[in-house]
Amino acid sequence: MGQAQRESVARLSRVMATLSAAGFVIFPAVVTYTFLEPDSSQWMMFHYGHLGAELTSSIPLEFRLLALVCALAPTAFTMWALWSLRRLFLLYARGSVFSAEALTALNSVAVALFASVVVAFAMQAPISLTLTWPRGWHHREISLGFGSNDVFTLFMAGVVLVIARVMAEAQRMADENAKFV
Repeated sequence: MGQAQRESVARLSRVMATLSAAGFVIFPAVVTYTFLEPDSSQWMMFHYGHLGAELTSSIPLEFRLLALVCALAPTAFTMWALWSLRRLFLLYARGSVFSAEALTALNSVAVALFASVVVAFAMQAPISLTLTWPRGWHHREISLGFGSNDVFTLFMAGVVLVIARVMAEAQRMADENAKFV
């Protein structure tokens, strides 16, 4: 890789690190805003699928806050993925592509993405129950759903995990070959 290409990769990696850091801050803020101000946050078209109840301001705040606590569990894993991406891109910007630290960061991205889908699925039941609780007996719902976004995220987590393993094997082979020279 030539010097110009290394500089281009470093510049792009710094941009991606900045975007990952921005996502790390913005994503939980958007999730929180969606639950605290559901009617005024609709312009963002940030929807929680499979809630069992439409998230509106008519649901009492204490129930929306409880649902928010549940929603922050998968959000935390998404934040971990974004922070790991930030760390990975900063390593790439410094030219550390095949280091153990870069491979650990890449593996963390895969694990965090996978965990975010699993935890989001598990949290749908308490979120839907909490949001429908004010409806009263026989009108409460527990809902679960698994959509195409979940499948896509799981697939991407798998891709990232395989890439991390391939890169680790390439690094192992390079280290082994370096010992023979």
